[in-house]
Amino acid sequence: MKLTKNGLMCFDYQFPIYNYFFPNQHKNITTKTLQQTYSTSNENIRSRALYFHIPFCETICSFCHFTRGGYKDHNDVDRYTKALIKEIEIKAQMVDYHAVPVRAIFFGGGTPSILSAENIRAIGAAIHHHFDLSKLEEFSFEIEVKSLNDDKISALQDIGVTHPRFGLQTFSPLWRKLFNLTSTIEQIQYAARALNAAFPHVSFDIIYGMNGQDEEDIISDLEQAIALGTTNIDIYPINNVSTQPKLHKHIKDTNLGVTSATRKFTMNILIDAYMRSRGFMPHNGHGYVRCNNITSDVVTTNYKFIYHEHVYGYADHDLHGFGVNAASSLREHAVTNTSGREKYINAIEQGEVSCTISQHPSYMDEMKPLILHLAYFASLEKSKVRMETIPDSLMERIAELKNEGLITEDAEYFRLTKKGWYWYTNIMYYLMPDVDKDIMKSYIHKQLSTPGKFISKKELIFTTAQ
Repeated sequence: MKLTKNGLMCFDYQFPIYNYFFPNQHKNITTKTLQQTYSTSNENIRSRALYFHIPFCETICSFCHFTRGGYKDHNDVDRYTKALIKEIEIKAQMVDYHAVPVRAIFFGGGTPSILSAENIRAIGAAIHHHFDLSKLEEFSFEIEVKSLNDDKISALQDIGVTHPRFGLQTFSPLWRKLFNLTSTIEQIQYAARALNAAFPHVSFDIIYGMNGQDEEDIISDLEQAIALGTTNIDIYPINNVSTQPKLHKHIKDTNLGVTSATRKFTMNILIDAYMRSRGFMPHNGHGYVRCNNITSDVVTTNYKFIYHEHVYGYADHDLHGFGVNAASSLREHAVTNTSGREKYINAIEQGEVSCTISQHPSYMDEMKPLILHLAYFASLEKSKVRMETIPDSLMERIAELKNEGLITEDAEYFRLTKKGWYWYTNIMYYLMPDVDKDIMKSYIHKQLSTPGKFISKKELIFTTAQ
């Protein structure tokens, strides 16, 4: 990836992955045990987030690349729930979970709302028993609207959920069919009404940049999305590198025109302007929140996605994950649970957690917020980073981005400019060490080589930059 010195179009291609971890979780595998790793995990940590993965889905969305699968009946869900609770108990014997307050909890999947009200309350009770929630600010729970009902809403309230999130993606009948989205608009409207009435914050996702989509289609989606009355809307470009081959085939069969990288970039500019005109401000690279005061600031400082402050955060923030394929980001370590559901449950039933543990130098924990937090949240507080530990190579790249007008610096902060905010994913990648870039490029190459996937060069390369 190169800087092009071409005004607004300042990179030669669009990096096509929008969510990832750093340091990479699959290098420098250690022989340390989980007990050894967790026994020191509270040291120098002042803020914690928890992630719980629920891998079940009633239907498989064709754009989704997360760890998920079907199930025979609710006995499978009950068995998994018991394993999840036991994993909490196993790890609670390795580390004093009450020593560090939890600020954010996130239930993702999969479809967490497939859990019964009883499952939800059981997991919630275990969380309240084993963790210090006295400083909890955000409790997110992902929902598929077909599986939502009043009993589950009541259970979510009982365990302290504050931020339910549901998948919407688009109102387009064509794309709802191509994405295999089987919920009805009526079910979506019920979910929005019920959740708005029960919780202080409600969010859902909108995807844009699909083949054949134009600007009128985007505005139509956003108009209908805003009308649902939620506090938050997350708006992502489609990631065709990671979507399923089945979707690629349907797109090819439908003969939809390619949405070029340049057009997808300008769509993001349109979305930002339109959302601001309708009373929303961005609070990170893709999230919008309703605001009473719309300003020209790059992002609002009145709202933050606290869970991602731990995923992309400072060295004294950590993340503990539970469930199939759940990741934990600890000081000097990354822990990834097995992706096999049966393997996970069988190990837990034997009192063990099947996982892979990698180890990295402590300075990489200091690098992480410069690489991820700065780009994602559009700012970084220097006093929270031991700047003397940052490699010269990273500071040289930051200087290059400053020279291109993507980053500003003062005595206390690095900040993205508006131009930098448009390029936040590219900035993340540009600032990564070369070894991590190579890992990401290898992943992308593997995905693009998957039989059945069809990616046009125009989707990634900016022709104006050639």
